[in-house]
Amino acid sequence: MDEISLLPIFDQSKRGIWESFLRIRDEATYSVCGYSMSSDDYDNGMKEYTYMWKSRSFNFAFGAYDDCKMVGFIQGDCVNNMASIRCLYVLPDYMNRKIGSKLLRMAERVSTFGAKTLDLISLPSAQKFYERYDYVSLPIMRTSNHYRKSITKSARATSTVLPVFKVTKDINKISKDILGLRGQNFDSSIVNVKHLPMFVYVDAFSDIQGVAFSNIDGENNLQKYVNIHQPEKYITSRFDKEYEKLKSIVDVMKLHEKVR
Repeated sequence: MDEISLLPIFDQSKRGIWESFLRIRDEATYSVCGYSMSSDDYDNGMKEYTYMWKSRSFNFAFGAYDDCKMVGFIQGDCVNNMASIRCLYVLPDYMNRKIGSKLLRMAERVSTFGAKTLDLISLPSAQKFYERYDYVSLPIMRTSNHYRKSITKSARATSTVLPVFKVTKDINKISKDILGLRGQNFDSSIVNVKHLPMFVYVDAFSDIQGVAFSNIDGENNLQKYVNIHQPEKYITSRFDKEYEKLKSIVDVMKLHEKVR
């Protein structure tokens, strides 16, 4: 692949994901701060990711891929209308290519489903980066590295396909309504429990007008459902495009695993 692919990671507990997170985190931190993670740091990092995955009701993550290699990622959660960005790192060789900016934007867009504010703790070297994207330092102390950003209506994504990491009450209702018009039932556990891929299409008013879901490791094609009053062919083609990008990375990873 000639370009960097930015893709949702629906199941963070899959083999190699957290190891990639820690590898990127270690190289990026060493490049910026001169600190290299110890074996204890790695062990604690794995425990941290495992705990966060099991304990939070809303987990989101995106990876930046060069071929099948993850070169950057963003990871966080959303609880009680507050989205928290826990990690955002890019490998040193891939810095200054706007990968971090694009990952941040993706996290902001999916957070609008369940949050009113975004919260994060910034490394001193990254504070200017977050301030450039309207994150404001909290007035705890003058040099605080605790940043927050309000999610306004104008920040919501429009006319696009977005991944769903957690089926909220609102998403569940809309999905049931759309599938119900087709005589189908919607089961939120496909995302909330099984962590299978799901996407929604939001229109120009940020309203959900279509849903799609599938098991990326299975043989089934993407199941797509569109509001009967919307352009079905156009929206389903948008779903297919997102799904093919996701499958391409998975297929390449499987091929590399076989070669090993």
